[in-house]
Amino acid sequence: MVKLTKDKINEFELTELLRNDEAGSIVVFLGEPRKGSLDGNVSSIEYTAYEEMAVQELKKIEEEAKKREGILNVIIVHRLGDIPLKETSLFVGVSSRHREEGFETAKWIIEEVKKVVPIWKEIKYEGNRNS
Repeated sequence: MVKLTKDKINEFELTELLRNDEAGSIVVFLGEPRKGSLDGNVSSIEYTAYEEMAVQELKKIEEEAKKREGILNVIIVHRLGDIPLKETSLFVGVSSRHREEGFETAKWIIEEVKKVVPIWKEIKYEGNRNS
């Protein structure tokens, strides 16, 4: 499952969708804006995307991940819009037969999303200073 959304991401609900009788491991990654920055305090990050192409690229990543040994299910959800601190902007979940393949695949997915999916971010700082 892949999805772009402007709504808050329900991490619990998505994790439940990963459960499987054959899974020995569920790996979940939650990406979120962080406060500290070398040049100021971040208040939020605004994400925009070329949505049609972004979904196509997310589907390719999902399909490739599911071909990996021992992978049972993959969920990738990226939130768009202005995301404040302490809210999830990226959910990556992998259910697998064993933990090692789950961790490796989750890491691979995260790197691929950052590398090929046309999603851009604008960092917003306290005091309305943008990057």
